[in-house]
Amino acid sequence: MLLDCGAKYNISRELLKNGCQVNVVPADTSAEEILKMKPDGVLLSNGPGDPAAVKYVVKTTAKLIGKVPIFGYALASRCWAGYGGPDLQT
Repeated sequence: MLLDCGAKYNISRELLKNGCQVNVVPADTSAEEILKMKPDGVLLSNGPGDPAAVKYVVKTTAKLIGKVPIFGYALASRCWAGYGGPDLQT
């Protein structure tokens, strides 16, 4: 599952090319909705540089940790850091 926070088309294209089934959901999709879809994993896409702009993604990430494999790049690492509770000011 690709949580689309501003994903480039190339990301889903490469996943598909490598045999992955890709379901793209909007960035504001709740953790509960994601878990109901029973994904094998969740990819957090790139997006705005400041996770404070997408606090709902940080909250969703926190609720998914330990329940489904999560991977990502760029914004994702900042969301994982936000899970620990630090101030998200840049």
